Amino acid sequence: LITNDDGIESPVLPLLVKWAQTLGEVTVVAPKSEQSGKSQSIDFSRAVEIKRHDVGVACEAWAMDSTPADCVRFALLGLKKRYDLVISGINNGFNIGSDILYSGTVSAALEAVSLGARAIALSTEPQGYDDAMAQMDRVMDYINERGLFELHSAYNINIPREQGGEIR
Repeated sequence: LITNDDGIESPVLPLLVKWAQTLGEVTVVAPKSEQSGKSQSIDFSRAVEIKRHDVGVACEAWAMDSTPADCVRFALLGLKKRYDLVISGINNGFNIGSDILYSGTVSAALEAVSLGARAIALSTEPQGYDDAMAQMDRVMDYINERGLFELHSAYNINIPREQGGEIR
């Protein structure tokens, strides 16, 4: 499952879907519009519009007029599917320090964990999508080789832009 607090039209979403399809089947449920800074809020007092959406890559995709946490809730509870991994992001801007408390990206991952799924929240520097996408195999290899999901169910990962030919 992929969600993104920058919205269903985030330019990195199709790239992330293509990459994730190398791991398996992908479903996208993302906010209809940007929902940055919404933390782990959910809507329960109004009707929420949910529509199928074309993200430019063949996959099941939904746009939802709500928050990233609600998108995860709809995917897990409404679609009644189990996902091996929930990927939230790649967010346009780092989630560090106190920003984490307000982050829709991180909160979507935490919502997934509260519903029994494993999740990663991914962020990069503004306009750093290409460098972040180039590191996705490395990120997943690092997690899998160290068995990190056996230790914790969620990780917040910030991927810097490449400088001088390397990312540390």
